[in-house]
Amino acid sequence: MPNATILSHLGLFVRREFLSPESCREIRGEMAAAVREPAMIRPLGQADGVLDEKTRRTGVASVSAATIAMVEDQLRATQPALEEYFKVQPTGWQRLQFYIYERGDFFAAHRDKDDADPVSPDYVRARQLSVSIFLNDARGGLAGEAYGGGALVFYGQRGDRGGAVFRIPLEGEEGMFVAFRSDWLHEVQPVTSGRRYTIVTWFI
Repeated sequence: MPNATILSHLGLFVRREFLSPESCREIRGEMAAAVREPAMIRPLGQADGVLDEKTRRTGVASVSAATIAMVEDQLRATQPALEEYFKVQPTGWQRLQFYIYERGDFFAAHRDKDDADPVSPDYVRARQLSVSIFLNDARGGLAGEAYGGGALVFYGQRGDRGGAVFRIPLEGEEGMFVAFRSDWLHEVQPVTSGRRYTIVTWFI
C-alpha cells in the first residue's frame, strides 16, 4: 500500500494486523446486528453536537463490553510505540466509537481538534492523537466482505492553514491501525458499495 508508506513519512503511524482477520470478522458481525444511532458533528464555534447529514452521515453501533475490552487491550499494548513515535505521553483514550458507513455515507473534511475554535469543549481540546482501526477493506480481506470508495483522505500538512499542499487517500486494510495528530485535516470519502466498518478513538 504505497500511500501508507508516503503518509508515514508525513506523520502517520501505521500498524498492520493490529487486529486479526478473525477478530475483525467477529466485530463486524456484532456491529451489523447492533442497534445504531446516527453520528453527530460539532460545528466550529458551537459547543454542542448536531445532526447534519450534509457534512457527515454514518451510523454508530453499540457493542459488548467484552469487545471494547479486547480492543482496549490492543490499544494499551500499542501505546508505548505511539509515545515514541509522536513524542507524547497520553494518559489514556476516549470512548471507542464503532462506525458503519453504508453506501453514500461520508464525513467531510475536518479536524478532530481545532485550536482556532473558541468554544471547543474540554474533551476535544484534550485530544492529542486520532486513531482509526479498519475492520474490512476495499480488497475484501479473508472474509471477502469488501467495500468501495470510503478512502480516508489526508490534506495539506498537519497544522498548515495555508492551503492544501497535498491530498493523499488511504484505503482501509482489514485489521490495520493508523494514528495521527488530531489537528490533521482529513475526510472520509463517500462509500460507493458495501459497508465500511471502523473503530475510532482519540488518545488524550
